[in-house]
Amino acid sequence: MSTETELKFQIPSAARAAVRAEVDAAGGQPLRLQARYFDTADRALAAAGMALRLRREGDAWVQTLKGRGDGVMQRLEHEVRLGAGEAVQLDIARHDGTPAGAALRRALADRELRPTFETDVHRTVLRLRQADAEIELALDEGALRAGADESPMSELEYELLSGPVDALLALAGEGVLRHGLWLDVRSKAERGERLARGIQHVPALRLEADTLATALRQLLANAAELADGLGGPDHLQAALEAVEDGLRAAALRPEAASLQAFKAQLEAVAARPDAEALAAAGELLRSPGFNRLVLEWLGAALDA
Repeated sequence: MSTETELKFQIPSAARAAVRAEVDAAGGQPLRLQARYFDTADRALAAAGMALRLRREGDAWVQTLKGRGDGVMQRLEHEVRLGAGEAVQLDIARHDGTPAGAALRRALADRELRPTFETDVHRTVLRLRQADAEIELALDEGALRAGADESPMSELEYELLSGPVDALLALAGEGVLRHGLWLDVRSKAERGERLARGIQHVPALRLEADTLATALRQLLANAAELADGLGGPDHLQAALEAVEDGLRAAALRPEAASLQAFKAQLEAVAARPDAEALAAAGELLRSPGFNRLVLEWLGAALDA
């Protein structure tokens, strides 16, 4: 099972035309992606942090199994490209002989798989060189679908193909400044699962945050809900707790100053009446200032 390193950002509606024009002007190549995701009736794969899909990529078919990874920048992935003439049906045996396949069979325990939701995406792909790194940008515009329900999608992914992670963080930071992108750690599989089950609100994520990386994972999971207008007071409180944990983990390190300044901002927001606080928190967590800081903190967590 390989590991992919990527950051995914939501694109504000006012910036979508500019992002599309920028990627097209730089030589982005179009690709149609149509995927169907599978799980058991009791959502065994979702509970195990796994996602299994069969996706048409232009004229080719690919079966992919993904694992949770670190919950922020990295996800585990095992991909099987289907040969010409191969039956275009899901077959879990394609992952046999790998740790991914073994984990899949343990999670399934002979339960039957069934389709849960679909994605239909117009992707524009662009490969760039940045500071000795090769990075792929993928502009995804389309929709998640589950039965009659549909949710629009407008995302920009930055995937590190080779080279230092710092180059990925720097390039993403440029996009944040130019277009107001905001970091979203929720995968398409997570969002599709919510759509399929009719779930609008999820509980706040709380972790035993003894490192800066773990504190950031808790912060970003709750920040995504608030930035998307789906969070509640518990998400705001959990985000504050994560910043406090991050401060303890980053004591005497340079990033402690920016964490302390952000903590003061978030505390001021949290002191407002509930509805006003949640709206203000969403605005703060979508802001370029916060998202640039997050990229700096991620770099520091990797160096810790």
